Amino acid sequence: MLPSDLHEMRVIDGKTALITIYETLPYDLEEYGIDPEIGWVIGGVFQEIDIKTGEVLFEWNSLDHVPLSDSLASLDLDGVVGDGLTNGSAWDYFHINSVDKNHEGAYLVSARHTSCIYKISGQDGSILWQLGGTQSSFQLTNYEFSFQHDARFREENETTTILSFFDNGSNQHIYTSSTSSGMIVSIDHCTNTSTLIRQFNAPGNGLLSISQGNVQILPNKDVFIGWGSNPSISEHTEDGTAIFSATLASQGAQNYRAFKWNWTAHPIDPPALQAYSASTNSATTFWASWNGATEVDWWRIHAASPHSNEFIPLDVIYSQGFETKYASASYYPQSFAEAIGADGSSLANSSVVDTFLS
Repeated sequence: MLPSDLHEMRVIDGKTALITIYETLPYDLEEYGIDPEIGWVIGGVFQEIDIKTGEVLFEWNSLDHVPLSDSLASLDLDGVVGDGLTNGSAWDYFHINSVDKNHEGAYLVSARHTSCIYKISGQDGSILWQLGGTQSSFQLTNYEFSFQHDARFREENETTTILSFFDNGSNQHIYTSSTSSGMIVSIDHCTNTSTLIRQFNAPGNGLLSISQGNVQILPNKDVFIGWGSNPSISEHTEDGTAIFSATLASQGAQNYRAFKWNWTAHPIDPPALQAYSASTNSATTFWASWNGATEVDWWRIHAASPHSNEFIPLDVIYSQGFETKYASASYYPQSFAEAIGADGSSLANSSVVDTFLS
């Protein structure tokens, strides 16, 4: 069994997973000036695996379909590419970094070191078409890209394919752009042309990310971008206007991919409540919290008076964040807090606590 790689783990319909694999193999590199007995190459492999059983449903290897001559990362270019002389320095001629699948069962593969995006047959693994690189099936009419990441199917019909991807624009040795960007492109299969229809640039003077990066299209059609080797993220409206950006302060930090999702959490532990009063003749202050909960909009304090064991609701207080404070003019020796959702539903109660007296 081949070990999986970190570049891709994409779940399809909750049933299968797409993973990438970097397979190092001895290879005849005589035409590249290396003794045929000692050459080594890395093949870009992907598999589709049944999540429940672990069965490999489909496997593809770049070495069976993409010639070494298509690589734009020449031997011994840098430490990532390798010199092809040993197992540990094998030539990474392809560098697979994303895999997607459409409803018809075809795959979309992005390869950094060929600057190419491939549509792969889910029947026999043949290359149906390729965008970019040295043998593009389509003329790029108003744009160019290179060393890209995160290629995704967006829309398809018989005549048109729309893709999104992150254009790095450089590998620090070759440049097709001075800045990286998110791109949405349309392929016209009738004219064999491809057109850039949306481009998303980092705010200000832009960013050049020589590796990594991704493009996420949100439900409202905003676009969220992770800037890869630059530890930055940004959100853009459909027309490209940046409406949010942030950068990690830690030097040397990177983000391979970044995503924006609605985060919902319901902690296992119950809510917590602390109650305090200066004396049995003083007001009572309550502090309610529920660490990790995301759906609490309100708190209701229930308290028992010194003369009754019955708990009565005191008030409903709008959640103030991590901890919500509420003060009552009367003294209550016991109480509990009830977390309430936006729709008024009761989410959980704290345990009953005794009021601390100073």
